[in-house]
Amino acid sequence: MTNEPINPERRQFLLDTLVAAASIPAFYFPLTAQADGVSPVASNNVRFLQRSDSDYLKHRQIFNKRITAMPKYIAVCANEKGVQEAVHFARTAKLPVAVKSGGHSFEGFSTNDGGLMIDLSGMNVPKYNSSSKTLLIQPGSKLGGVYSYLNQFGRLIPAGSCAGVGVAGLTLGGGYGFFARQLGLTCDSLLRVRMVDGKGQIHDSQNNPDLLWACKGGGNGNFGIITELEFKTHPAPTHFNSYRYKYRNLTPETATKLAERWFELMKTLPNTAYSSWVLNGKHLTVLLTDTASTPGTTLKAIDTKLKTGATEVMTPRKDTFLTGIQRYRGTTDPIYFKNVSAGYYNSFTDLKTMLPSICKKIASAKMTTILQINTMGGAINNPALESTAAYPHRKFAFMGELQTYYDKASQTKDAEQIVRDIQGQLTAGGITAHYRNYPDVEIKGWETAYYGTNYPRLQEMKRKFDPDNVIRHPQSVRL
Repeated sequence: MTNEPINPERRQFLLDTLVAAASIPAFYFPLTAQADGVSPVASNNVRFLQRSDSDYLKHRQIFNKRITAMPKYIAVCANEKGVQEAVHFARTAKLPVAVKSGGHSFEGFSTNDGGLMIDLSGMNVPKYNSSSKTLLIQPGSKLGGVYSYLNQFGRLIPAGSCAGVGVAGLTLGGGYGFFARQLGLTCDSLLRVRMVDGKGQIHDSQNNPDLLWACKGGGNGNFGIITELEFKTHPAPTHFNSYRYKYRNLTPETATKLAERWFELMKTLPNTAYSSWVLNGKHLTVLLTDTASTPGTTLKAIDTKLKTGATEVMTPRKDTFLTGIQRYRGTTDPIYFKNVSAGYYNSFTDLKTMLPSICKKIASAKMTTILQINTMGGAINNPALESTAAYPHRKFAFMGELQTYYDKASQTKDAEQIVRDIQGQLTAGGITAHYRNYPDVEIKGWETAYYGTNYPRLQEMKRKFDPDNVIRHPQSVRL
């Protein structure tokens, strides 16, 4: 899997700027299986690691230290043939399969306890075609490397900012970031995929348009392992402009008033721009970025109004594109956190009645707790894209994230309870649509929350490509 993807690494960047400026979860146990009497056979295409192997812990580790599940085997794949061999072994051994590319799944859906993890991190070669201006990547490719690679050609794909996030996982869940309002979601630039299904067979979306549709927002660990992705690329902007405003020692009421103002200002935000409203305890940071070469009249007006009442205003930065995006690349070191979607919103009205009590809860939390609201809209809302992708939430103008960060495994239950309490307030207030790349294992009705009316069609894909439910996690598409 912000801005995207916003994913935990960008959260860490924001956390750093805001502050300075363990057990195995119970939901994994249904996936536990036995492989007694069946041993994998390594080849030049794949090697299998067990818990006693020296490399096991390195490949088992995912970005979220809260998740401590231990697969029985890890299949480290070198190529597509290796993925097929890994799936065939899992079927023979009757092991559930989890798929890891970047390992940034917030709830650890890229691993399991007692099953098989397919690790695609070694499949990470990008290839740009200067004639077609397309990018071909493998699923282990990470966003930081892809941005750097494409920059030499003056191109980009619209995505998030976290350098360690796997582009495949980001795309398969939708994918958004600084450029989505101008260029669409990451999945909107996806042209083709290759996939190994739950039977070990290879499929190319050139021969199956439904497969491409499903992989645009509905493909994360549901019915296959993506082995290749092809994207159309876009001209990279010349500059990347950053603005930041801080408001300190707020009451729940003043934080709510600032939220109302921000929502109103965002109605006129240019499509070249992006903004986040980030409440951390009693302090608020508003982030604003823009890729226009010079700020327009509308952006200048927004800037002037955001300065009002701010206790600190950063001098605007005008960087070259790659330098600017790399400021938000985040850490790659695993950390403890519990992050979930806080829902989609049309306007401030959707949050008005519940926001003061949520702000009060965040201010009183014993650990770093953040509510972040991000701008959507723009090209994401294009109605012509509705039928092209499984992603169902284009009509919304804003997306929320709820985040906690902590230092020790012993704090996990407290962190989870904070998120549970605030998520309960959101649900009670009528927030029911959620972003699949920010999953919450406790959310009720996740099928429609993530996929809307597209869920039955995704179930058809599951029955077609993985009828034995080999590839699965706690919130994978059901048969």
